[in-house]
Amino acid sequence: MNPLIRYSFFVALAALMTATGCASGRNCAGIPSCLEISPPDIHLTGEKTVIERQMVGEYRELEDDAWVIASVKTGVGDAKGVPPVIGGDDVLFRAMKIREFNANKIRRYKDEGAVGEAANGLAAYITHRDYERDAEAKKILMRVLNDENAARGAIFRRSLEKAGKEKPDEARIGLFGARFAEEQRALARKNDWVQEKSGQWVKKK
Repeated sequence: MNPLIRYSFFVALAALMTATGCASGRNCAGIPSCLEISPPDIHLTGEKTVIERQMVGEYRELEDDAWVIASVKTGVGDAKGVPPVIGGDDVLFRAMKIREFNANKIRRYKDEGAVGEAANGLAAYITHRDYERDAEAKKILMRVLNDENAARGAIFRRSLEKAGKEKPDEARIGLFGARFAEEQRALARKNDWVQEKSGQWVKKK
């Protein structure tokens, strides 16, 4: 997906969340799952890494005039839209490029059943026999996940900062991640590992 389109989506989502005043998420823990699959061992990653080592090329490939995001009508209160976001954001753009760079690798790991989409919006390692037997291969996989999740975290935070006037707290960032996770579950391919709101890990049907 084009980085500008992704940027627009995240800012629009953040704007909607800010305008509606959402402060906490709800889960479906009380709803029984129709799937009876024992969840595998999950290891979430969130360490910061030197992401520049994996980046290729320049970050500034879009001109400044490309960074114009339309205002989002919320339909709440007096229906004043969120002001347009104008001007480049190096942090957001770099995070988008990292995700674009990692996309094929993440897709391959998902096809192998070694990576899934967690309910908090991060990518998670699913214990996999091949990677447990190959320490070097697992190290590479975890490095990719670390970079991916660092980029996602930056996107969540910066999108909310762009859309609101106040610095977002961890609860709001967590809610943003949960909303992103919902989208990832919807976009997941058949047999991809996804974590439901209840916390249960299942394979997408």
